[in-house]
Amino acid sequence: MDTTKNIPEEVRHFNWGAFLLNWIWGIMHKKYITLLYFPACLIPLAGPLAISIWFGIEGNKWAWESQQWDSVEKFNQTQQNWVRLWFVLFILGWIIAIKIIYVIMIISNMKL
Repeated sequence: MDTTKNIPEEVRHFNWGAFLLNWIWGIMHKKYITLLYFPACLIPLAGPLAISIWFGIEGNKWAWESQQWDSVEKFNQTQQNWVRLWFVLFILGWIIAIKIIYVIMIISNMKL
């Protein structure tokens, strides 16, 4: 049974939110299959990448089916917000990592 017939053409594209924030995105869209990301991590590099690509390919279909959307525009805007969230988390992660490294360097110099 082809469920893509109910999906508007405007949402049939790669879902970067599902690709980048895979299992978090999946929980929020009630697509718990995205929790397969964790066992996929047992296969170094290829596992997480392959399953993330699958989530990106199927993401818009899953998200469209997960709830009733007011419009295609609202749907696409919501999915774009997931990418923005990833970007903010990515930048914050780097800032925190740099600060931790800086503190470690200061502490290690004090011990010398």
